[in-house]
Amino acid sequence: MRKWIPTVLLLVVLGAGIIYAKSQNFFREQAPAARQLVQLTQGDITSFAITGKDGKSVELEQHDGQWSMSKPRTYPLNQYTIDNWLAAIENVKLGEVVESSPTDVAKYGISATNDQIEIKTKKGDVRTFAFGETLPSGDAVYVLSDKKEIASVPIDTLSGLLLGANDFIDTTPFDWDDTKLSGIEWEGQNASWMLKSSGNSGTGDSASTSWTLNGKSVASDTATSLSQQIKNLASSQALRKASELNKPVHRFTLSVSLGKDDSQLVYQGWTLNDDPDTVWIVPPQSNWAYGLSVSDVNRAEQNGHDQAQTGK
Repeated sequence: MRKWIPTVLLLVVLGAGIIYAKSQNFFREQAPAARQLVQLTQGDITSFAITGKDGKSVELEQHDGQWSMSKPRTYPLNQYTIDNWLAAIENVKLGEVVESSPTDVAKYGISATNDQIEIKTKKGDVRTFAFGETLPSGDAVYVLSDKKEIASVPIDTLSGLLLGANDFIDTTPFDWDDTKLSGIEWEGQNASWMLKSSGNSGTGDSASTSWTLNGKSVASDTATSLSQQIKNLASSQALRKASELNKPVHRFTLSVSLGKDDSQLVYQGWTLNDDPDTVWIVPPQSNWAYGLSVSDVNRAEQNGHDQAQTGK
């Protein structure tokens, strides 16, 4: 009997080890690593096009690191939105394959009129993705990748991918570096004012810069507030070619001085007889006109005038 004791003990230890291993999921098959929707880096992408259910498309192209819009028009771009889109497409996780070489994609809600993305790469490859209906789980949608397989992507990723032309357009006509700002002059229809700096203006050292507004001393916070209010104004409608403005009537001129040499940016505001509620802004060296509401322009114009009156 004693000679069996070591064997019994060994079996007991082995059995306990197996039970422990199972409790710790040592024998569970490892889930495969999630695939990416695209195996590309941002630098690999030379162009991308997004087509919505309404059939409208936006297409952007990259040349020497600079992005431009080729469809629907060559609007000025918001680089921040482009960077976010490229990061989003790079990080989308692809679910398990639902069907390979599908012959009937309509059953997944995929058709020629559905949301689609096309990506072109430096190697000349063309990647296509068509999005369909929501899965029964409700947290993902079907996607047809390169017309080869049906899988899924999380539904919450689509808001960052399926963007339209307006999402990529830079709608803010005023742009300058406040650290280089040395003066702002507004000559308007209803009011005019002049903000000027002294000291180390244009060097980024705001602590040693003093400001005057129409000759009265004001705090640096006032100067920053006036500048930011103007820079935050955004177009309330589609941009137009400046050459398309029919018989414009001058509404205001904004001159912004920058740096120690007071180099200037000059912005012009115009109104049209058939559109009295919009002021069209044409930035310096721009072919585009940005439509701002009259109320927003009046507020910026009057705010500078009021601040000059109080000297605060």
